[in-house]
Amino acid sequence: MKKKMKTWLVLGLVVMLLVSLTACGNGGNSTEDVMKAAQDALNEVSSMRYDMVMDMDMSAGGQTITSNTTGKIAYNADPLTMKMQMTVDMGAQGKVDMLMYAGQDGDNLVMYMNDGTTWGKQTLADASQLEQYKAQDSMSIYLENIDSFKEAGTEQINGGEATKYEGIIANDALNEVMAASGMEEQLAQYGLTAEEAAAIYQDLGDLPVAIWIDSESKLPVKYEMDMTAMMQNIMTKVFEKMDVAAEDMDFTVDKMFISMTLYDFDNVGEIAIPEEAKNAPEMNLGV
Repeated sequence: MKKKMKTWLVLGLVVMLLVSLTACGNGGNSTEDVMKAAQDALNEVSSMRYDMVMDMDMSAGGQTITSNTTGKIAYNADPLTMKMQMTVDMGAQGKVDMLMYAGQDGDNLVMYMNDGTTWGKQTLADASQLEQYKAQDSMSIYLENIDSFKEAGTEQINGGEATKYEGIIANDALNEVMAASGMEEQLAQYGLTAEEAAAIYQDLGDLPVAIWIDSESKLPVKYEMDMTAMMQNIMTKVFEKMDVAAEDMDFTVDKMFISMTLYDFDNVGEIAIPEEAKNAPEMNLGV
């Protein structure tokens, strides 16, 4: 059970990292005006919901592993509280339903997870780890990459008109996001040093992004990311650090595509963490 919790909590943390990349908005006559207006609008948001879909295909040893992950995430900014209901469907290899919470306890962040049968929790004592989950703090990455974003038409999203913007998050800016994400600690549990883990998240290449901005609210309502190349780079570096050549593993990331729709701004209400989760034993969940 402990191994299962570690595996799927890592997935949950990846989702929260992706959530931190969704901040954007509309307003003004230029793309730069759009991004700056978004920062102001998002700073006023106290809560929101996300529906996430992640499709991933990987090949190893002549076999293809296909997975579809769907998630519903509710987020309150202050105090930071999150609820994630996730399903990972790997076809013939099985399906896993997970329920996860994150919440502040003083200066600590506490993660809770249920794998369908048992609750476990882990307390993170470093208050700085809270910042990586606050969507309001992520707007700067778009301003740093402002020159790459171009308008690409309008669509109806959540019943309203939204303008689509396409661009990239450049390699240097992406390095900064990954370094601040806390994900290198996930790799350390596989025997890598902190320096080796940090090196894996450098020079990953540019990340293609599409963002839809609601014309009325000036807030993001949808985004998409093609993380195929980025994930292939990460896995190749992991194998290298473990002294295993990717070609020896016959391993490729064929597709990793993520879509997230945002809604219910300032309308989430209290996220109550179940008492059985609060009373669960402390465990090393791989955080």
